[in-house]
Amino acid sequence: MSAVLIEAFASLGLFMFGMLYLEDSLKKAAGASFKRWVKISTDTHAKALLTGIAATTALQSSSVISLMALSLVGAGLMNLQSSIGVIFGSNIGSTTTGWIIALIGFKFDLRLIALAMVGFGGIGSVLFGEGKVRHVFGGITGFGLIFLGIEGLKESFADISATVDIASFQGQNILVFLAAGLVLTAIIQSSAASVAIAQSAIFAGIVGFEHAAAFVIGANVGTTLTAILGAIGGSSDKKRAALAHLLFNVSTALVALALLYPMTWGVTNIGLDQNVEALALFHTLFNVIGVAIWFPLITLLSRWLLNRFIVVKPSPTLYIHNVPFTIPALAQEALRKEVLNLGHEVCAFAVKAINVPPEEGLKHHGSISKILDTYKDPLELSLLAEYQKLQILQGEILDYATSLSHRIQLADVRREFDQTLLMATQLIVASKCIKDLLGDITMLSESDTLEMTAFYHELRYQILALCMNYNDWLEGDSDAKEALEQLFTKLDTSHTNSIEILNDMITHYKISKQMTAIFMNITHLTRNFSKALYKSINTGKENPL
Repeated sequence: MSAVLIEAFASLGLFMFGMLYLEDSLKKAAGASFKRWVKISTDTHAKALLTGIAATTALQSSSVISLMALSLVGAGLMNLQSSIGVIFGSNIGSTTTGWIIALIGFKFDLRLIALAMVGFGGIGSVLFGEGKVRHVFGGITGFGLIFLGIEGLKESFADISATVDIASFQGQNILVFLAAGLVLTAIIQSSAASVAIAQSAIFAGIVGFEHAAAFVIGANVGTTLTAILGAIGGSSDKKRAALAHLLFNVSTALVALALLYPMTWGVTNIGLDQNVEALALFHTLFNVIGVAIWFPLITLLSRWLLNRFIVVKPSPTLYIHNVPFTIPALAQEALRKEVLNLGHEVCAFAVKAINVPPEEGLKHHGSISKILDTYKDPLELSLLAEYQKLQILQGEILDYATSLSHRIQLADVRREFDQTLLMATQLIVASKCIKDLLGDITMLSESDTLEMTAFYHELRYQILALCMNYNDWLEGDSDAKEALEQLFTKLDTSHTNSIEILNDMITHYKISKQMTAIFMNITHLTRNFSKALYKSINTGKENPL
């Protein structure tokens, strides 16, 4: 008996791997065109439904299509109503696997055909090592593995039926089988595999039709776990789409359970009898009934869902979101403080770019070289994501400033407003210079030549020194302004003499022409960064506080 169970377990694994391999191969063979097709084919409820059916039929995985719909809606490329339509359609499309198994897998001895497909597909995958053709052969291999898994399940369940007390299974409550289908599908993340198990069990006569049908109903609910897991941590719309999936599958399961015996009688009386084909029909029928119930309600469902998972996002600003621009004097003060906050954030971004934690690089006044020696490894964060946060803050400031500008009438308020806006503009330029330096900084940090290492150290030293002094100036240290001006003058002079310096480096260190261009770019951007900071402190206001 243990050997039979191992064979059944191995056959299930082969079936699931075949499904996964087929799915992966078809996705790669289709490429980006398939995703574009999914995107442009969902602008109406009907098209979204048909797209879900067709895409799931093609990829043989409702989980993949559901996750794709969640990804598209999470990225804002598909609206919530379209994603719901696709998910509904994927439930109908997922039933085609059962039909393939019923019409082919249990009608013929597929072992030789399956082995031929595995051989043909495997050899083709090796011979065509690149391109879409290879993935087409991979899809053939996947089909062969699926059929081998089906054959193994058929044989193992036939052996099981000869050694177990079938009556003990058939005497169980159908709710036990429903729970078993739900749990198994939630674990293995494949409703197709669960349906194949149910069809194998009914083919071997181990369970009755009602029990197998209840198992399939449970599998239909269990498959929603994939979408739920995919929505965790995602956007609100992504969570709403996952909830729609859960509501549809649970309600459809309840309807199928209520109509279990009438539907069993129906499929029996159209000539299919209680076999694997009838089970495939039952699976399709109750999903179609579910879609027929829910499809007219997509708009109402989406409206209800829009009131769920509402997240109040924290404002990227510290001051201006609290002060209406209808009171210019107060709004100008809030704007000034927000621009000072932007200055701190720009400095924080700059020191992160050279792999120094802001809390260490901006607050401590120890040796700069010691700080640089302490923090050499890249920080575990996305610098591009940090820059995007800066851009959001900058956009909020400029939007607020535009609204405020129309309301300023007093000359002294206008003068201070212009100074503040100039400071904000220069800080935006400074942050862009650092963003443009990111690639060169990464390249320098990975270099192992003495010249490049020395140049990298000098670049980090200059940026950290600039940010330290600018941060001090923001906090009211008047001496910091003079130090910042000296640094700018030094970098400005260095930039002016950069041609002579680079000629000297080429002569003495034999650096390549490519490196000459990179050094020139770094020198230019560093000088512009210091220039933007220098201009921002010379807006006509001696003390930022």
